[in-house]
Amino acid sequence: MTKMKLSGLLILSLALPLLFASCKKDDPDPLEQRINELTASWKLGTVTNDSQDVTSQYSGFTLVVTGNNYTTTNGGNPWPVSGTYEVRADNLNTIIRSDGTTITIDEITSSTLVLSFNYAGLSSGRVKGVTGSFTFSLVK
Repeated sequence: MTKMKLSGLLILSLALPLLFASCKKDDPDPLEQRINELTASWKLGTVTNDSQDVTSQYSGFTLVVTGNNYTTTNGGNPWPVSGTYEVRADNLNTIIRSDGTTITIDEITSSTLVLSFNYAGLSSGRVKGVTGSFTFSLVK
């Protein structure tokens, strides 16, 4: 009887670590983690267009990101009022907006977001807008 109890305890002591090891938390999905980092209400810090400071032209600019959707205020031609975006799974620092614009995340922290992209202007219509290379430095 003692041998049976001892065998049972031995089996239990070997099985418990395996049981607890299989209960460890999964690593977070990097794509989901990036979307969570982007999800916030971002306010304007500075804006450059072709290396020239144009911050005053975007006074009151906001970018509100919720999941894979965004809305903007005072974004001018380079930023649609709203849309969707996709983070590239093979490069988490690349965003493709629903209008086809490719955006690079130059920096992202808990309080800072720096985005850069080239904007070629409106694809149709008679209005010629501001074009060129933009960098938006945003803060929470």
